[in-house]
Amino acid sequence: MFEIESSNLPEFDRPPVVETVLAAQFEPIKGMRTVHFGLFWERIRERFPTTEDKPALEAAFERFEEAPKRTPRLRFEAREDATPERMWFVNKPGTEMIQLQVDRFIKNWRKTSVDAEYPRYEKTIKPGFLRDLSVFQDFLLGEGLGPIRMNQCEVTYVNHIAAGEGFTDLGDASKVFSFLGGLPHGVEDGIFALRFPIVVEGKPVGRLKVDIQPAIREADHKPMYVMQLTARGFVGSGLEFFDLGRAAIVKGFDELTTASMHSVWGKKGL
Repeated sequence: MFEIESSNLPEFDRPPVVETVLAAQFEPIKGMRTVHFGLFWERIRERFPTTEDKPALEAAFERFEEAPKRTPRLRFEAREDATPERMWFVNKPGTEMIQLQVDRFIKNWRKTSVDAEYPRYEKTIKPGFLRDLSVFQDFLLGEGLGPIRMNQCEVTYVNHIAAGEGFTDLGDASKVFSFLGGLPHGVEDGIFALRFPIVVEGKPVGRLKVDIQPAIREADHKPMYVMQLTARGFVGSGLEFFDLGRAAIVKGFDELTTASMHSVWGKKGL
């Protein structure tokens, strides 16, 4: 369980972050059609000139009460207008991307080279997300489609923890992850999935999900662990959850990894 305080979080000079995602989920926007995706693109096209069509993401909720039992029903609906699925809007360097569908607004930052620096949540990631979300909200109001009504928010950090500093191969997972302890000799690698409630003032407001998988880094073919931490939930009007989710991720990353790796990543105060 993570009882969250956003202050006094651990900081790392060289965190292994390769991607961050902030996502606002809301009630489907009635009346939004494919043409609106194009109209919105015109507002951001100078910064995000490339587009890609993608399948829609399913709505996701974190629930803490037992869901009522329901009898499954088959439902068929005739639709005159095709509802758009999901569209990517990507900037020229490929480092930033907006994802849009009728119930989701998502902003990604992606590391495109090994030497690129993480731009920091407080200074760049969150302000950039809020700026572009505001552009989208203004667009919806101008088209008579808004306002949006949020129902979940999500923060994701993806880390590439490559062998070479602090550990030599994927069998050394216990040198990277503090929750493993000593592994039996001969372990080749491991896949791990953890879930924790995010608690504020004794009340669960979301969950932190941690997924760890072995992989090979494409840039230099080094073995690595991909550690993805996703915080999803809802508090207040919705946007307040972003700081809580990010705090849960930073705290979770710190507690689930070892002190020796913290030295490699330049944890402040060591």
